[in-house]
Amino acid sequence: MDFINRKMKISDLILWDENARFPDKYFNSNEKELINYFLSKPDFKIKQLIEAIVKDFQYPQIEKLVVWNDDENYVVLEGNRRLTAYKLLIDKDLTDDSELKRFLIAQNSKISIDENFELECLITKDRNEGFVYIDRKHANNNNEVNWQDVERANYNVRRGSSNQIELLKIGISKIVSNLDLPDGMKEQVLGKNYVTTFFRIVTSTSAKRKYGYEILEDGQLKVKNEKFPEELKVIVHQVLMKQDSEGNKVDSRSLNKKEKIEEFIQSVDSKDAVNVDKEIEKNTTVNIFGDEVIKVPSTNRPKVIPKSSTRKYLIPSNCYFRIAETKINNIYRELRDDLLIDDTSKSVPNAVGVLFRVFLEVCLDYYAKKNQKNFKNNDTISQKIPWVVNSLIQKGYDEKIFNNINKVGSAKKDNTYLSIENFHEYVHSSTTQPSSNELKLKWDNLQCFFETLWEDLNKIN
Repeated sequence: MDFINRKMKISDLILWDENARFPDKYFNSNEKELINYFLSKPDFKIKQLIEAIVKDFQYPQIEKLVVWNDDENYVVLEGNRRLTAYKLLIDKDLTDDSELKRFLIAQNSKISIDENFELECLITKDRNEGFVYIDRKHANNNNEVNWQDVERANYNVRRGSSNQIELLKIGISKIVSNLDLPDGMKEQVLGKNYVTTFFRIVTSTSAKRKYGYEILEDGQLKVKNEKFPEELKVIVHQVLMKQDSEGNKVDSRSLNKKEKIEEFIQSVDSKDAVNVDKEIEKNTTVNIFGDEVIKVPSTNRPKVIPKSSTRKYLIPSNCYFRIAETKINNIYRELRDDLLIDDTSKSVPNAVGVLFRVFLEVCLDYYAKKNQKNFKNNDTISQKIPWVVNSLIQKGYDEKIFNNINKVGSAKKDNTYLSIENFHEYVHSSTTQPSSNELKLKWDNLQCFFETLWEDLNKIN
């Protein structure tokens, strides 16, 4: 087994959100959410574990954590309960329970520990090696909180699901390599600029249903639909061209909902493979040596210029919303066209900060109203955001769109400038003043959410 023994700082280790102890809804949850799930289950005995760690703190660590290094993070595959206990000892604010905080302060005072405290770890770059260790450990009862049947099932399914999707991608990649297409096109669609969109399409539930994928016992991919190679050729071509046969966009933004992928998959026709061949032939030339040269879409496009903090207004001029409600539209136009936040004496960042917060709340309220939801008078923005986000996700929008707006509703002001607590201070604090650059950066991080919200509202309207 290819493991490296190394001591790691607790602050450099992260919990594994696919741990079998966590229900599916905790995938991609933040550290505090995962820790509070552990705390919510008495059977995990986190307090007892903390007491045991403190009591035996002077003794050597008996069991190492099993850590998977995915080149970006050090993910703890085995030892998430222990890591949770250590993280709580270091940072009591990972829980909002005041009684538990007092307990943690008392326990912390008995030992010398901070975020630089190191734990002994077995580190591997091969996650499957870590799985072998987990299999071996949890088949025995060695003073751990035993996995229940559902947790064992979660682990087996998730491990199998992970391998299945990897096998599916490998199988489809092999079929792509054998398609009657120029090598350059095949390399590009599986390359950096296109592969995410390509695999989002071909590994979708819609594609699985239409083409009948089956992973055989030897790990090979079997495709039941005989038209798949021809239709795959069409998909490759349309992904590279970023449009389908009707001229509709084919990219990660246009395919951010399940029904959009379903529509695209159903629109793919094997008969269009003939047109793909014609397009390729049309773009084929012969160089001076008599070799055929095929023009394929270039990946060397100019880099998009990042949003500039030197703009004069909060909302960029190329950000267009169609807002039917008069008051909300007027606020939007004032933030986009009227209220300056530049370096001149006419800049009004305080007014923009207050109005930005107003715009956020009235957008949330209007969305709720149009979706037959009436917030209570005492509902806060932090309570409104999760409802709106969940509503949009249920309609099929990509969860990643809402990463930043979720931070607005849930994060503490000391953890991120996006926190709603910072917005509140624009209104209620007698000293806090927003900077122009801070306001623009906030908008840049939330624009995608507002775009999605108003896109959906316009469908309703």
